[in-house]
Amino acid sequence: MSDSTIKCNAGLISGAFTDGIHYFYGIPYAEPITLETQWNNPDPMHKELNFQALNRGCSAPQTIYKKSFFHDPSLPAESINCLSLNIASKDLKAKMPVMVWIHGGAYITGSANSALYNLSSIPMHDVVLVSINYRLGPFGFLKLDEITNGQISSSGNEGLKDQRLAIEWIKDNIQEFGGDPDNITLFGESAGAWSVALQSAISPKGELFSKAICQSGGMNAYFNKDRANEWGELFIKTSQDNGYEINDLKSLSYKEIIKLSTKMRHTMIANGKWLAPEVGFAPVADGVFLPEDPLANFRDSNIRLVIGTTSDEYRLWSEFEEYYLNLTKEDFTRRLKKMFIEENIKEITSYYLNENLHLDKYKHAMSDLMTDWTFGIHTMELLELHGDKSYGYMFNESSPLLDGRLGAYHSSELPYVFGSWKKKDFRAWCSKEAEKISNIFQVSWTQFAKTGSPSSDLLDWPRYNQDKTIAYINSKIKLKTYNNLQRIKLLNESKIIY
Repeated sequence: MSDSTIKCNAGLISGAFTDGIHYFYGIPYAEPITLETQWNNPDPMHKELNFQALNRGCSAPQTIYKKSFFHDPSLPAESINCLSLNIASKDLKAKMPVMVWIHGGAYITGSANSALYNLSSIPMHDVVLVSINYRLGPFGFLKLDEITNGQISSSGNEGLKDQRLAIEWIKDNIQEFGGDPDNITLFGESAGAWSVALQSAISPKGELFSKAICQSGGMNAYFNKDRANEWGELFIKTSQDNGYEINDLKSLSYKEIIKLSTKMRHTMIANGKWLAPEVGFAPVADGVFLPEDPLANFRDSNIRLVIGTTSDEYRLWSEFEEYYLNLTKEDFTRRLKKMFIEENIKEITSYYLNENLHLDKYKHAMSDLMTDWTFGIHTMELLELHGDKSYGYMFNESSPLLDGRLGAYHSSELPYVFGSWKKKDFRAWCSKEAEKISNIFQVSWTQFAKTGSPSSDLLDWPRYNQDKTIAYINSKIKLKTYNNLQRIKLLNESKIIY
């Protein structure tokens, strides 16, 4: 056997050894997903593998509503048969901490196989890095079982169940790749961070993993059963409007199902409905797989947590979406009246407008408000709840893109975290201080995986509840009180409950 061929519980797996790292790509962690099983729970492998892990697996089918400003040319072909994972390790004979990456993309796009998630850099810090694919959009997060009387079995949690099966596979097999099965850290960004948080609510005792890193995501993006069923009904209506009945859906290819999914938003808007907290497809708090109150289930968890945001999350949308480009005072006020109780709107307005002196002050004020509303509230919620076991951060290094207009936008930390800032496709996204920033992230994240604390020679990083401070990360790293805390608390207390 070569140095990159191992025998684990799953079978015989052969990889490649390049520049000091053993790579294993596209390892299946479940039985293949087929047309007949695309709506079903994932099925563990039934037979031992004899697998050449030399090529990345397929990406999950993507639900794309519009062309993104950011284009990733590296994604492999899509397939419903997408349940695979990648492993990178320096030393197959070691017993290193394991870091498991769950990619983001609003539960509808993204892939573990993106070149953005560079596998070569983080393992140099003496950890084993694993990235996983899971089903997205309708196949991962559409509840149809109740509204079709079981004709289609999808519970809306197939994507989360895919993730959990992958984590179980990692725990059972990672020792032969140089990993410690008793020291696993989940980390993710955006929908990946939501997933990490929800997996923590599903396994609060830490039996599968003991640490979690949530980058720009908390425990807020999920449906209750009623809202999940409404979303499912909307999908059925969209299907019927396009000539398909329920039985047809069981034999439609994933490409046809995705086409129907891209039309759902239009139907949703036409019906005046917005059915999820931030996204169209989302997991379901059914009380069976996912607790009805995930946050409460996490309250007494043993899992240690790092959680934070970027300072300008919402500029990824506000700099491109037509609504924001010519925003007026009347538009701004109208939007606030839909979101917050009347008596607090004046105070909320003063917080955001007084800090914005730009010509486009209403656009910037709304972008800052939506950054706090969509991400800040839920970050602080987990920090306040879990502060004795939590560490907070804010990433505030502006990107040079669009002459700096995007600031530290949503996902802007990713090239630094993974060291992909060195790659040609991503270099223009990053500041001149990319090497320093990348080192801060990688040292802090891997120290957390090793010890349960992100502290290092770079910073003595206290738990949040010690003095309510968080780490501000740019070309330097320093501690200070979260400067948006008051206004975020005000937003949370003022929100209208529908």
